[in-house]
Amino acid sequence: MKSTFTLSTRGWVAVILVACFLAAFAISTGQFLVAFVAFSTAGIAAFDSTHIHLRRYKTWLSYGPIGLFVVCALFWPFALVWYVVVRVRIARGTMPLRHEFRATHNAA
Repeated sequence: MKSTFTLSTRGWVAVILVACFLAAFAISTGQFLVAFVAFSTAGIAAFDSTHIHLRRYKTWLSYGPIGLFVVCALFWPFALVWYVVVRVRIARGTMPLRHEFRATHNAA
């Protein structure tokens, strides 16, 4: 069975760079749990963003999964809280779509 969440080489490079940055942060400050939680929750948000089609919505978080992973890992907890707010708005149906994803009405 083929996975629906595959990473390109650039994606793996971004994940490895973020992991190295968080490891350096953890070693220099002794905050290993914070680095682990930031990495894990950013990965969950990135995986979840593919299922809710986050790119279709008008928000500053409408990146692909790798971009969202990098933003959520580096600006954790602020970006993660905003991601949860956006996710709730999408679930409620109140998040506006970006212009290129809006329905167009063609007059016949």
